[in-house]
Amino acid sequence: MKKILYLHGLESQQGGKKEAFLSLNNFVWAPEVDYYKKDALWNLIQKVEKFKPDLIIGSSMGGYFAENIAKMTNIEVLLLNPAHSWDVQEGYYIRVRSRKIGYKRTIVLGLQDDIVDPLITKKMFNGRANIIELEGIGHRIPFLNFVDIYNKYLLNEVTTNPK
Repeated sequence: MKKILYLHGLESQQGGKKEAFLSLNNFVWAPEVDYYKKDALWNLIQKVEKFKPDLIIGSSMGGYFAENIAKMTNIEVLLLNPAHSWDVQEGYYIRVRSRKIGYKRTIVLGLQDDIVDPLITKKMFNGRANIIELEGIGHRIPFLNFVDIYNKYLLNEVTTNPK
């Protein structure tokens, strides 16, 4: 059983189908995050160090936070249309200095995303992540696509039958 931290997006709420799906075979922590609080990222990092997840999944702003947490902890991440920066509050921008990258990074990009430009994301992470491009998908990754990606790319040991 994996321990998974699931971080929702800026305009999304905690819970839902994706969290319920993940909870079927994993221990999932999906906190309600107020991304407008200046200390939200640092509070999460402290809690992550206690929770010690095997995987962090983050969507949009949750993806931005997940990437920055991974830089500090070297925990594997699955980023769904991750945001590029955080500057909603006046003068607030965090760029966590990276330790040596020692974690697996998978990024899912909806190629029709009109909120976070997938071309910029692809350019930022080119060669430093497994990038999955979804044609005809916008900013929100549909549930069935999410399930397919999780099963194919993160649970490949489950989909193969050892003899």
